[in-house]
Amino acid sequence: MREEGIHEPLWDKGLGIRINMYAIVIRRQKPAKATIVNDEAILRHARPIDLLLARVMHYSFTITMILAVYGYFAYDLGERAY
Repeated sequence: MREEGIHEPLWDKGLGIRINMYAIVIRRQKPAKATIVNDEAILRHARPIDLLLARVMHYSFTITMILAVYGYFAYDLGERAY
C-alpha cells in the first residue's frame, strides 16, 4: 500500500488500533460508505489468508471477553461466599 502512496492513518500513532479496523473491512468484504480507513485499498491488497486471520482474531477476542466476564463474576461470587 505504501508503494501506491497510501500510508497508515495519522491518528493511530503506532498503537495498532487500525489493525482491528482492517480486520473488520476484510471480514465485511465490501467498502463502507463512511470510514476512516481506505477500504478499497485494504480489500485490493488483502490475501485469502487475511480473511481467515481476521476471523480468528475476532473469534479469539470474543472468547477472551466471555471468559473474562465469567471469571470476574465467578471470582466475585466466590469471595462473597466467605
